[in-house]
Amino acid sequence: MAVRISEVFGRSEEGWLVQQAQYDLAQVRRERIKLKRLEFA
Repeated sequence: MAVRISEVFGRSEEGWLVQQAQYDLAQVRRERIKLKRLEFA
């Protein structure tokens, strides 16, 4: 997919992959804020 996007928009494939990885990481971090740690007795 990154190859196709790079052909259309003109950035390198690696650049698109890095952007996707950064976005994915930001989503995980955002979702992690909503999680609560379980406490065991």
